Amino acid sequence: MQTYKKLTCQHVLSRLLTKEKAIIGHNAKTARYKVTFPLVRTIAFTGLSIITMYCAAVNATSITAEMSPEVATEYKKQLALQDWPAMHTKLALMDNPYSKFHKVIRKKLKEEAPAGQRRRLMTEEESMLTAKKTRFDYCQASVSFFVDFSERAQTLSTVEQNPLSEDALMKGNGVEYPFTKEQTNSANFRPTQIALTLGWKYKGKGKQYAEAFLASCLAIPISLYYKEDK
Repeated sequence: MQTYKKLTCQHVLSRLLTKEKAIIGHNAKTARYKVTFPLVRTIAFTGLSIITMYCAAVNATSITAEMSPEVATEYKKQLALQDWPAMHTKLALMDNPYSKFHKVIRKKLKEEAPAGQRRRLMTEEESMLTAKKTRFDYCQASVSFFVDFSERAQTLSTVEQNPLSEDALMKGNGVEYPFTKEQTNSANFRPTQIALTLGWKYKGKGKQYAEAFLASCLAIPISLYYKEDK
């Protein structure tokens, strides 16, 4: 569903631009061109602004999709605390929104420890929050790599002499390529695979799609990070 929404946003943006060009081209052949041209551009760019805002909202919603209302609120708070103007920098440097709640759990584990034990075992709910915190850590740590790779992919794949192919760029980034099933099912390697895949897809636009990357990474099955406390 998340992928569908992102593709829809891009499709609508493209269609709107195409329609604008078509309308302008048609009106250029009529006497009303000078009157219609400013109006068409105003309508088109107003539409673009609205759709861009909608796409950003979709990505933000996707990021918080599996968060409880409390964690989602903390996410927005930590993001707002970042003074950096660029969204990709905010995402890379903000505090993990799960950390606050994880600290509470750790404190309770010690306070409620059975006699002779250093701590009690975590409940399923507490283990789940811990898993989500870990997943966020891995994905957040990959934001900068995603942005850097997308820029590098754009530069090295478009040089006039000896441009690098997708296969060449994908290799040597800490994961096996072609991707292996074993690493795809690994909590350690899956975020990097996603960063490489989307970095190539959004060549040169990593900063613009940082939220989309984080949302995709946070969609990694939580089972890869969940560990029953024994």
